[in-house]
Amino acid sequence: METRVPPSLLNRIIGPPLFLAGGFAAAFWFFYRIVCLLEDLSSPVILFDKGSYYMLGVGLGLLSLGIGLAKEFWGGNPLTAKQADIISKLGIAGVVLIFIIPHISHFSADYYLKNQGYSVCEEASHQWLFVRDIVYIQPTVECSEDLKKN
Repeated sequence: METRVPPSLLNRIIGPPLFLAGGFAAAFWFFYRIVCLLEDLSSPVILFDKGSYYMLGVGLGLLSLGIGLAKEFWGGNPLTAKQADIISKLGIAGVVLIFIIPHISHFSADYYLKNQGYSVCEEASHQWLFVRDIVYIQPTVECSEDLKKN
């Protein structure tokens, strides 16, 4: 039989809600930014926020960790091998999605918007580390740094 040190009361109380809330917030942000992008598709200026697309993987990873912690800490029993396997695979899938989804979404949006006549406005676009805000404009809009404010 496995002997483990039980987690502290503080970890059992704060851990699961913290990871679950973080997971739901990250997933919400991902879907919110998709809805914003879809709503702006007919606008002459479109902002593609590549950094928000990392949040699907972050949300899946945090939710899987939060569910595992809640089941183990609050359920009273350790996870079964099958449950641990499923939660592990979800967590790994979340990490993989962190690296895949932003690039797939950027490539797809770039391909679609350029076929619709949009071009990238480099003056209004911004990049900080791996987070990139790309501004697409129609030919009727003049590219300037002032577009960042809109």
